[in-house]
Amino acid sequence: DKDKKKIAELIKLLSDCNSNFKLVVVGIAKTGEELTAGHPSVERCLKEVSLQRMCQDDLKKIILNGMNSLNLIPEDYVVNKIVDISAGYPHFTHLISLKCGEHAIANKERHVTKETLKVALSEAVKDSEGALQRMYESTLRTLNTPAEYKLLLLTAAYCKTPEFRSAELREKLSSKFGIDIDSQALSRRLTLLTKGGKATILDKPARGCFQFTDPRMPSFLKMALNSDDNEI
Repeated sequence: DKDKKKIAELIKLLSDCNSNFKLVVVGIAKTGEELTAGHPSVERCLKEVSLQRMCQDDLKKIILNGMNSLNLIPEDYVVNKIVDISAGYPHFTHLISLKCGEHAIANKERHVTKETLKVALSEAVKDSEGALQRMYESTLRTLNTPAEYKLLLLTAAYCKTPEFRSAELREKLSSKFGIDIDSQALSRRLTLLTKGGKATILDKPARGCFQFTDPRMPSFLKMALNSDDNEI
């Protein structure tokens, strides 16, 4: 926050001096205010540009163009799975595709198969951003039944909207895994994931409503847990 406020002060000074110099501040945030630590006098100097997630067709182009340049042939399953895990974030598309290519080339294979992807996902998790890894690992360490919560988190990662309710998660657990869980018990488990230190994996914006504190976490969870052969 201290560094963000310094940047905000610099932007304000440039504006006050009628400077033609502009700063582009790039970061993961819901609003520009988060990137300036809420500096009150700089808001009028900012223009926010929200970047949307990439569409599936564009993510597929990244995969296919990259594989083609290396004379690699990915199975349709591999391409669709990478797109699904990426959830619109090209960073994950690049990372998983890179690991697939490295494994295939190292093993003198031309075809990128489901088995290639399994190894690639495991390697991609190791190279993922430290903040996501620490949040995930620290959360699991505090739980008595981590395997149970892994399934719960993976199911939440496949919810279609950023915010989800326990009822939606309960229905998905039932339809995908045949697991029926009491609504109150499920709500207690989800609420537990919002408590703890600063880096909680879930947030509770409203009663009965939950969301991931980091919007990239669903992609990381799909990557980490699918590498353990847990698939939805």
